[in-house]
Amino acid sequence: MTDIVRYVMRCARVAPIATMLAAVLVAGAAVAQTMAPALGPEAGAAATAPAEQPDFSLLIDTPTFSDHREAAPPSDLAPPPTTVGGRVDKADGSMTLTAGEALPTPWDATWDAKVGVDLAAPPIDTPLPGQAAEDHGTGWANLALPAAPIGLDKATIDARVDPAADQGKLSTALSRSLPIGGGFSLTLQNGYAVTQTLANPNGMATAPNPRIYTGDGGVKLDLPTQTAVSARASMSSSDDRLAPSLSAEQKLFDTPLSITGTISQRPTGETDRSIIAGFKQTW
Repeated sequence: MTDIVRYVMRCARVAPIATMLAAVLVAGAAVAQTMAPALGPEAGAAATAPAEQPDFSLLIDTPTFSDHREAAPPSDLAPPPTTVGGRVDKADGSMTLTAGEALPTPWDATWDAKVGVDLAAPPIDTPLPGQAAEDHGTGWANLALPAAPIGLDKATIDARVDPAADQGKLSTALSRSLPIGGGFSLTLQNGYAVTQTLANPNGMATAPNPRIYTGDGGVKLDLPTQTAVSARASMSSSDDRLAPSLSAEQKLFDTPLSITGTISQRPTGETDRSIIAGFKQTW
């Protein structure tokens, strides 16, 4: 009996302490729940996911730009050719006319190529009985080469076909001008040509020597008075004789009018003298 009373007395002493400890534990749990927010499954997964990394691809990739301009359509129209020509009216009423055009030289802009025709009209006067006054023409081609690299002022190659004479001709001309002061100028000239007779001209038999070679050289002196004095000499394979000539040309009052006097010797030894008044206008 006495032992039971003592056990009850001890439990009564321990009960207030246990009650106090239980109250402290309950209060601590309540405080912890109020300070920490409730986390759902989605919130927990977001808290544990790694932070999103910045995207630098916009700085690395090369931007592309689109050009909405349309290319100009190629032109089907070629530039118009350059025309060349001139007309000379002679004192006897006859006339010569040159008409042609320049050809493109894409391989070198310093080259000059032309093709055209030369037309000749007889005097307007009625021809003598038994003579027919007919116009005739000649086709030609000309190529001017850059002459400065070879120390010249002019270097040309000409080709001509004359149906009226049934002949074709290929020639070259070289020249160089040397100013000597005081308005005087000296020009050296050389030329070479090959004349070919066409096959069976006018239905006749071919000539014995259908090909003829010629060469000529000359000196021209230009004076400040618009006077030009020339001395030339030529030789042909058909006669093998030198044919000299001397001429003087005077322009009149800065106009297209001029007067030319010439003295020349034929291969046969005869002498020719002539005075010609001319009008030359180029457009």
